[in-house]
Amino acid sequence: MEKIMGKAIFEGIVIGEPYLRSQKKSRVLEYKIEPHMLADEMIRFEKAIQGAKQELKFLKSSLKGKVKSNDLKILNVHLMILDDPVLLSEMGKRLKAELINIEKIVLDVVEFYVEMFKEMKNPVYRQRAIDIQDVGEKIIDQLTVENCELNELENKILITKEILPSELFKMHHNNINLLGIVTEYSGATSHVAILAKTFGIPTIMGAKDVSRMKWVDKIILDSRKGSACVIKSPTEDQIEHYKEENKKLELIKEENKKLKGLEARTADGVEIILNANIGGITDLIALDNTMADGVGLLRTEFLYMESKFFPTEEKQIELYEKAYQKVKKLDGEKELIIRTLDIGADKQLPYYEMPIEENPFLGFRGIRFTLAHENIFRTQLRAILRVAKGRSIKVMFPMISNLDEIIQVKKILASVKDELKEEGIEYTPYIETGIMVEVPSAAFLIDKFSEHVDFFSLGTNDLTQYIMAADRLSADVAYLNESLEPAVLRVIDKIAKEAINNNKKISVCGEMAGDPLAVVALMSFGIKRFSMLSTSIPMVKRVILKLNCSEIRKTLRDKILDCNNSDEVKTILKQYI
Repeated sequence: MEKIMGKAIFEGIVIGEPYLRSQKKSRVLEYKIEPHMLADEMIRFEKAIQGAKQELKFLKSSLKGKVKSNDLKILNVHLMILDDPVLLSEMGKRLKAELINIEKIVLDVVEFYVEMFKEMKNPVYRQRAIDIQDVGEKIIDQLTVENCELNELENKILITKEILPSELFKMHHNNINLLGIVTEYSGATSHVAILAKTFGIPTIMGAKDVSRMKWVDKIILDSRKGSACVIKSPTEDQIEHYKEENKKLELIKEENKKLKGLEARTADGVEIILNANIGGITDLIALDNTMADGVGLLRTEFLYMESKFFPTEEKQIELYEKAYQKVKKLDGEKELIIRTLDIGADKQLPYYEMPIEENPFLGFRGIRFTLAHENIFRTQLRAILRVAKGRSIKVMFPMISNLDEIIQVKKILASVKDELKEEGIEYTPYIETGIMVEVPSAAFLIDKFSEHVDFFSLGTNDLTQYIMAADRLSADVAYLNESLEPAVLRVIDKIAKEAINNNKKISVCGEMAGDPLAVVALMSFGIKRFSMLSTSIPMVKRVILKLNCSEIRKTLRDKILDCNNSDEVKTILKQYI
């Protein structure tokens, strides 16, 4: 028996046969071609490019409505790479110069760019290396007319160094029942991690050296938070133990379904608001079947990412209207919080070239972008104000770093209202405004911001990376990106205290909000509003119903804040639950 630890991506327990992923590079042979064969080789290459495009377009259309539109943007990136004139020209030039088969040329050029991007410090560019590798595999697949081992993955647990996003799309499209995924690559916020959650595949990442081990017989994959591991050659007792654990997990999932319609109210009668994060049209469609009280975060960037140009005022009104009509059908508070465009860093627009920056997470993103492009900002504010008339719709601004920014935002908002009034267009004269608290500078100015806004929402993914100085896309420092670190919790406690003292609503909309352990910690700071993936709401609600709010304030807060590390925090929270 051997236990290999990893990072939990999507929770579950699986017992099944492993499938060790073979490397594909060895299948590409190198051979010389004659000058008169160049034209035919170029035709083969052009057909391969077209074939790869058709495959991606087919996947995109067949998965539309079944997969979050925000997730499908990965395929758009791959289509753009297939049209990249620099990449294609490089392959054509090398073919003519070296007179070797096009498969080997493609492999060599792709490897060159993959290594170049991997060596860059910026993790966004390192992610681009994976995209280029994925596209290269697609072209070579077309040239070698080989199919990937899809059918061999049926009812198996995939063990691999890394898996490409398009391969997961392909498995999903072909209804391959992949039981689980274990990878050495540890990008917990990578495209693959997002897709594993989307498709509900129990997954752990960062499992060291698994691609170099021998795998036989059944294995156990436990991707629950706090215990994420894969067990080689398990004993019969272990198999029986995990079968029982899985039964408990399935029973909890069934019981959670019965919580629909119940308020998230603690044992001592305190109401907790559980809202949903909406990141795409698929999330909106599925909102009816969730336990959400409202929408605490409508990420508007997905509309911009899916357009061929900046969306018009009318196009935005159409989306916000659709979102509000969905929210109206919910049983809870029915609020809709629309976040203005949050572009930059790891989120790019296909029709607008963002500046190349050494540290894009510290650069031109969020409100910094929209304040620099006031016409784009004003169009969005007009659409929001028009839809918000007479409704519980609020507006929230991302990546606010200082008071000057929010003062400038409020001036533009007032100017847009005047503009709509002069044009005789109906709009709401008053709308609640809030800011995302994502950077330390904002965290220490809550009292000052309270003079200008109505509510605060903690973006704990970014807040954690900035407090810990650990890029959330970097696999190398993933161990530092832990939101239950005492330093992060102390900052959150300070934010909550200041917001409550100033009679401002405060919510958490980062990944912490969907983690029952973290929610208990956050409630001990007095936070009573959370916004998360709708699939996380049942488990969070289940825990809340059993909590005593006043008790955790008295018994947990000081203990948590006095801890030395996240492990101590987790031990205290687990024991309490």
